[in-house]
Amino acid sequence: MSQHDRQHDPPLPPKRTGLPLVGSAVRFARDPYAFYESVADRGDVVRFSMGSYDMVAVLHPDGIEQVLVEEFERFRKPDDAGGVDVLSEGLLLTDGEQWQAQRSRLQPMFYRERIETYAETMGSYAAAAADEWATEGSVALSEATSTYTLRVLGKTLFGVNTDDHRGAVRAGAEAIRERSSASPVSLDLPDWLPTPGNRRYRRGVTRLEGVVDDLLDERGDSPDGDDLLSLLLAATDGEGEEGTGPTESEIRSQLMTFLFAGHETSATALTWALYELGRKPEVARRLREEVDDVVTGPHATLADIPDLAYTEQVLRETLRRYPPAAAIFREADEDVAVGGYRIPEDSYVVLPQFHVHTDDRWWDDPLRFDPSRWDGIDEPPGDRPEYAYFPFGGGPRHCIGMRFARMELKLALATVARRCRVAHDHEDVAIDVGSTVAPGETVRATIERRD
Repeated sequence: MSQHDRQHDPPLPPKRTGLPLVGSAVRFARDPYAFYESVADRGDVVRFSMGSYDMVAVLHPDGIEQVLVEEFERFRKPDDAGGVDVLSEGLLLTDGEQWQAQRSRLQPMFYRERIETYAETMGSYAAAAADEWATEGSVALSEATSTYTLRVLGKTLFGVNTDDHRGAVRAGAEAIRERSSASPVSLDLPDWLPTPGNRRYRRGVTRLEGVVDDLLDERGDSPDGDDLLSLLLAATDGEGEEGTGPTESEIRSQLMTFLFAGHETSATALTWALYELGRKPEVARRLREEVDDVVTGPHATLADIPDLAYTEQVLRETLRRYPPAAAIFREADEDVAVGGYRIPEDSYVVLPQFHVHTDDRWWDDPLRFDPSRWDGIDEPPGDRPEYAYFPFGGGPRHCIGMRFARMELKLALATVARRCRVAHDHEDVAIDVGSTVAPGETVRATIERRD
């Protein structure tokens, strides 16, 4: 490119300066919301650094839509997999032709017609979970919801009972979340270095790998079911002839991806919803009134969903205030102009849902949990820019499990409200912004069976 051409390129985005070596990592760790407010003070496309990583934040919905949809092919998933090597060949982190082949192979498991067949399992398991919680009286919400979502995942996608594996899957999920949420400064350290974080990660993923070993051993050479594991194993039949089937390492990575992401994000969202019900009596009352009017059986059903309008509002607000993924990351394949600025090739691009979902340009009193803000809105985000609300991403790489998660959460919310009351003494729980938006402390709640 000539010097004359370079002079007519869009300028680089303004930059938020940070500390030597660590960049903005310390400020982000101290308060992610305040950090992104300081980034936004410099504009909607802003450079900053995290350790040795040069980042570009895109904060306006129009720019986010450009990255995820309009110019999707000019951005790739980051090459380093966020330090989570065990997921590197799974759908969440692959790219290019490998990702396209995986997405095409797995998509039939998530067609609307297929997802609807899972509704009975989701509802009946929610009823059983609510009764268990009421019997215990006091539960740690994250643990309780994780048990529920893992049971649903095991039954619907793997055709197995996961109760015996719950502890190992939780250990693996916590290790992956810690590693994927880590500061880039810590990720600059080699994996072989015996740091406490590296040891915790290896212990956790070793237990998760053991679960995968058990699932593969149990299924053996008879992939004759119609679940996700059978679909992956059956696809290997074509590997030797045409090279199109998944390798063994790819199958293992896919299973770990779904064991982690398939239950962790839904459990976290359900935890936040129950937390808000426990501190918002008016929201809980309106939800109970609706489900008492709509749900006539022991649990909410597929047929009930169209009439659960307020339940839908509670779900939307939960996903706005506490999005399942905190941010989406991409790398620029080439120089790209976004919002009037040039994003250089190989730059890390971050699209932070947790910030955009609480941007007061799009949301009144954005930190307040208020399901009524969705009154009269048929399709989110209403009269706002489309990507002012993107809890499941967008474009070709939108979350494959979106329909699954939304139906699971809606049926669980309605069923729990039908059978139980939730109470707790926690107020203004801190938010831990990592790969997910999780409570920063253990939220214990009293679950009482309704008369």
